[in-house]
Amino acid sequence: MSREKDSCILMAVLFPVLPWMLTVVLLGRTACPLSKKPDIEAYTASVAASQISWAYEQEAIRAQVVLARTNLYANPDKQEEMIQEAARYIKKQQMDSKMLKKYEIFQKVARETEGQILEKDGEVRELPYHALSGGKTREGKEVLGEAFSYIPSVETAKDIDSPLYVEGCYFSQKELEKQLKSVYPGFQMGEGTVEVKSADGAGYAMEVQIGNQVFQGEKVRELLQLPSSCFTIQKTEEEVRFLCKGAGHGLGMSQYTAQQMALEGKSYREILLYFFPELEISWYKKTGKAF
Repeated sequence: MSREKDSCILMAVLFPVLPWMLTVVLLGRTACPLSKKPDIEAYTASVAASQISWAYEQEAIRAQVVLARTNLYANPDKQEEMIQEAARYIKKQQMDSKMLKKYEIFQKVARETEGQILEKDGEVRELPYHALSGGKTREGKEVLGEAFSYIPSVETAKDIDSPLYVEGCYFSQKELEKQLKSVYPGFQMGEGTVEVKSADGAGYAMEVQIGNQVFQGEKVRELLQLPSSCFTIQKTEEEVRFLCKGAGHGLGMSQYTAQQMALEGKSYREILLYFFPELEISWYKKTGKAF
């Protein structure tokens, strides 16, 4: 018998509560072949675990688990991508006994909320989330269009207390030009303007003028690997400073505020309906259950 198969058997003996997903992630698909493809519920805990801090309160984690399940059902074409992303994340963790106990919380919560999703008018909708807002979440309609009007802008003043709330990112003008020119060959910095031309209601940059080109705020965040597109820009003779607030795109649930709400005793239902008040928590239609 191969070492891989020995390891697979050992894992099954030592950690019988581990789902097939985690075993495969740790040992590899060929070591533990799958006889039957599991359903979405088998992956929900692992996907959620790749999306939120394992140190957060159980109700915040519970809210993320429901979001993860909802997004898996809402995006059938992206299910494989989401599962693979979760696999890569968990594979990087040092899954000792301490980490396994933390992971078991995700399993427990997934079992307790089995089948629960958020929907609007009987339809499963995609639900965005981010680590930390700029003090207010963004309005879906303003950023993404009418189809996302179910994502409102809500106050997240608690995010301001996070030690990660503000971060300054500095670039020399030559460095900035080099990074942008590698993606846009026609880009030129020169003595051009560097400014936020327009921002949304939550203060996130929508259009940014840099040199001879106008960029979308989220594109600037991506290209320069900024923590957030909620930023102001200051240009000096030698460098450009992006003063960023929050972490992530700012849409949907702020995980930091979810954690603070959980610490205050709020339930996962209260957390979810605070960020998505037009939606309702129900059971996925295939379960045949009623909430």
